[in-house]
Amino acid sequence: WILEKYIKEGIIKISHLAKNWQEAIDQVSMDFHLGNHIRLFRGGTYRYVDTRRGLPEDAMEEVNLQDGDPFILEPGAFAIASTREILKLPADIIGRLEGKSSLARLGIIVHSTAARFDPGWNGAPVLELGNLGPKPAILYCGMAICAFTFEKIGAPVKMPYEGSRSDRYSGSKDPVASKIEKHNK
Repeated sequence: WILEKYIKEGIIKISHLAKNWQEAIDQVSMDFHLGNHIRLFRGGTYRYVDTRRGLPEDAMEEVNLQDGDPFILEPGAFAIASTREILKLPADIIGRLEGKSSLARLGIIVHSTAARFDPGWNGAPVLELGNLGPKPAILYCGMAICAFTFEKIGAPVKMPYEGSRSDRYSGSKDPVASKIEKHNK
């Protein structure tokens, strides 16, 4: 198992692993778990989001959970959350966050578009949670929420993500609201 070997050797660094973390590895991926910080848009606060100005500080509220606590994701709701695990990638490995089929079959998406974690990524991966189903869904802090796959590239990148010009979220342990205004300068 190359993934297990890379984690044991510290090539792919994952902190906050459970004692039985090897059980989270299957043929090509490893399960990551829902962390305890979730951010939701405050209802009725703003009519729109200005992508040049970004989100006002009070546009989102944070929900803090303990392991095993439920979180209800309403139909049509959108939230960002971080995984319990913190991931640090070397300059020659790409990570990909994948949804879990069992959740997708309930209408739960765990990422909208941001599924690639560039070489040099360092932080808790952020989930883009949405409920496309017709019923509220109860998620639990600490549940397996997504799977990560990893790809080794032919050579290390010249500019790893952490510290690069595109780095906006490195080192974050909690879900950070969009910094879209930094893209539109």
